[in-house]
Order: sequence, then C-alpha cells, then structure tokens
Amino acid sequence: MILSILKIIVWYLAIGCIFTLIVDWATDHAKKHWKQHGIEIPDDSEWNNESRMIAILVWPLGILFFLNGFFKTYFNNNNKNNK
Repeated sequence: MILSILKIIVWYLAIGCIFTLIVDWATDHAKKHWKQHGIEIPDDSEWNNESRMIAILVWPLGILFFLNGFFKTYFNNNNKNNK
C-alpha cells in the first residue's frame, strides 16, 4: 500500500519535471527563433527555481492553461486565414 502511494508520487513528480523541462525548452526556443517573425517574447518570461518547483507540483493546471491558449490561438489564426 505505501509503496504504491510512493510510486504514484514519484510518477507525478517525474511528469512535473518533464513538463517543466519542456516549458523551459519551448521558452528558450521561442526567444531565439520567433523574433525573426516579429513575435516578441517578454523579458520577464524567465523562470526561477521557485517557479519551476511550483510548476512541478501543479503541472496539470499548467497543461490546461497551455492547451487553452494553444487552441484559442490556433482557431483564431485559422479563422483569420479563412477570411
């Protein structure tokens, strides 16, 4: 029983770490490559260790916010391209 709970906690934290690594990579990638397309990335988008730890703990909320923003942007761009 205790081992299964520990296993769940370890998996939860591991997924949170992977999520945080992906967000860090995506932010760095956007800063390097999107400026040439006229898309500005705010300078305050840097993460510190405290924000990384919070992201590891609440990663399901981060995924929900990401998906919400992604789909809003995707469908708005599709609607603009179809007009």
